[in-house]
Amino acid sequence: MFTLIETKPVASNHYLLTLHTDNTQSAPGQFINIKANATTDPLIRRPFSIFDHDGSTLTIVVRVVGRGTRLIVNLEPGAIDCIGPFGKGFSIVTGKKALLVGGGVGNAPLYYLAKKLVAAQCQLTYIYGARFESDIFMLDSYQELSHTLIVTTDDGSYGIKGNPVDAAKESVEKNEFDIVYTCGPEIMMKRLSQELSNLPIEASLERYFGCGIGLCSGCAVATKEGYKRACVDGPVFDAHTVLWDTP
Repeated sequence: MFTLIETKPVASNHYLLTLHTDNTQSAPGQFINIKANATTDPLIRRPFSIFDHDGSTLTIVVRVVGRGTRLIVNLEPGAIDCIGPFGKGFSIVTGKKALLVGGGVGNAPLYYLAKKLVAAQCQLTYIYGARFESDIFMLDSYQELSHTLIVTTDDGSYGIKGNPVDAAKESVEKNEFDIVYTCGPEIMMKRLSQELSNLPIEASLERYFGCGIGLCSGCAVATKEGYKRACVDGPVFDAHTVLWDTP
């Protein structure tokens, strides 16, 4: 059972939804599936990575990109048609130096991950990538968890002008890391896996999850071990096993 408690804007076209849930267990990188309304239009549920989960309170960040997400952020507080959490999340290492690289709304699941890593005595360097300053959400929360926080924007309106992959390469040249975690545009994660091929990288892939439980196979990911279903075998994968150029 899920109940929508509050919806508030946190950036341009980005909203933080606070939910009450009976399920107190989840892992960073898992997702929930929300039905936009009670009708069959739109038919398919929308998946959202978990931004944070503390006891019975679960939060997600929704970026409005179309009619379905607009309907979701306009839902009134109360019971919400939502299922999950689903999927395979990030692994949590202990006492390591971790590099987290997020792009756009892909930063959302990395916050929950960062909380778990800090609790596991890890030292974090966080690279927060966005297109524009207006797309940046809840930066203070990321700052609180990071030993080093680097912000990049495509247009240079905030932080470093450039992309998060170049910032990651520069960080790796100056520091030693045990593991890299990433979520964001697929082209960003592909390039990151190529540029940092000597480091273990866990990547959370975005797909349309028609069912969310592995039945429809509409979220296939090509890997070196064959096709995997992102909703149950992922959405977190070893980035070096993903065949990024295979549809």
